[in-house]
Amino acid sequence: MNYTEAIQFIHSIPKFRRPLGNANLAALLESLGNPHKKLRFIHIAGTNGKGSTAAMTAEILKRDGYKTGLFTSPFLEVFNDRIRINGDNIHSKDLALYTERVKKIMEENDAPVSEFAFITAVSFLYFYEKKCDFVVLEVGMGGNLDATNIIPQSLVSVICKIGIDHTQYLGNTIEEITLEKCGIIKENGIVVSYPNYGVADIIRRCAKEKSARVVFAEKAEKTEHGFIYKGNEYPLSLKGLYQPQNAAVTLEIINALRDGGIKITEKAVIEGLNNTVWAARFEFIKNNVIIDGGHNIDGIKALKKSLLALNKDIILVMAMMKDKDYTSCIREIAPIAKTVIATEINIPRCLESAEISKIVKSMNIPVIVNNNLREALFKALDIANDAVICVCGSLFLAGEIRKIFHKKQK
Repeated sequence: MNYTEAIQFIHSIPKFRRPLGNANLAALLESLGNPHKKLRFIHIAGTNGKGSTAAMTAEILKRDGYKTGLFTSPFLEVFNDRIRINGDNIHSKDLALYTERVKKIMEENDAPVSEFAFITAVSFLYFYEKKCDFVVLEVGMGGNLDATNIIPQSLVSVICKIGIDHTQYLGNTIEEITLEKCGIIKENGIVVSYPNYGVADIIRRCAKEKSARVVFAEKAEKTEHGFIYKGNEYPLSLKGLYQPQNAAVTLEIINALRDGGIKITEKAVIEGLNNTVWAARFEFIKNNVIIDGGHNIDGIKALKKSLLALNKDIILVMAMMKDKDYTSCIREIAPIAKTVIATEINIPRCLESAEISKIVKSMNIPVIVNNNLREALFKALDIANDAVICVCGSLFLAGEIRKIFHKKQK
């Protein structure tokens, strides 16, 4: 099996398998030697901020000499993005090799799993055989029934900012969604949480039911080059007004690991925060071009605040998925734009650009429709003058625009 065949096989696996749950994944992992029971995890759930928090945590651990695995989703530019060790993507040859091995075991043991569960199994085997000291493990969706929740224990269970998203799977209320996220809390474990003021009592209750200790990150104050937390100032490479609070969660993760006897120097913390790279989160790919993958109302509100703080004219290049609350998101962010360029991606889930245009026009905001992503980007560059261009609404869009822009730079 080569890399192309591996990717084709992975994408041929159904997104969901019945019965729901992780019984087949457990059987598959047992046949692989239960690698997930031999690794040390920092397990991260939440609606927004979990990718950034995972990246900062992994970078700090790496800076202190620990071999650190990082499992995230979705990918932006290449599938290999999802599985990394010390910042390096899994090599295409390794991805093909491990895919073939796990496929063989899955078929021999008649334990079919979903696409995400399959990749989770691949990552566990890879991280174990590469002898990772720690694995920073991002939940795919929810928590309780997520494939990553097959792990029996974690060093820290992390609950990032909770908001409304994936309602068709997780529940229609913030309370129901919180309960799903809290499903990752382990018996007698340690929980670190974003402030999550509206649902903090639910998190406390879930932690108490598992006899777990819970720590809520306190408020972080943004500075010109970083943030202040508990009276100490830290640098921060990640931009966006929302990142200091994610960094505060990261600091509490580090404190929890230290409390558990893991040595992490302050030098590693500072270097890690100052050198974390996490694509498509208020990422400047040019001095006047930002990409942000926020795709739910909380993510869009956070993006809006960060854009307003720039005190510049804004041009939005926007696409969204039709299974999101796109109307609320568009109505929230479009009013700050001088012009909106509506576009779309060639995938079934994508909202038609005409629908974006219709909503934007109803607010009397200038809108241009262009379904060619490259042309949409270059149109924005052509009309920008002193304005800042923000590509937003979808991580899929962010990934495609990054690829286009990087090709342009070559």
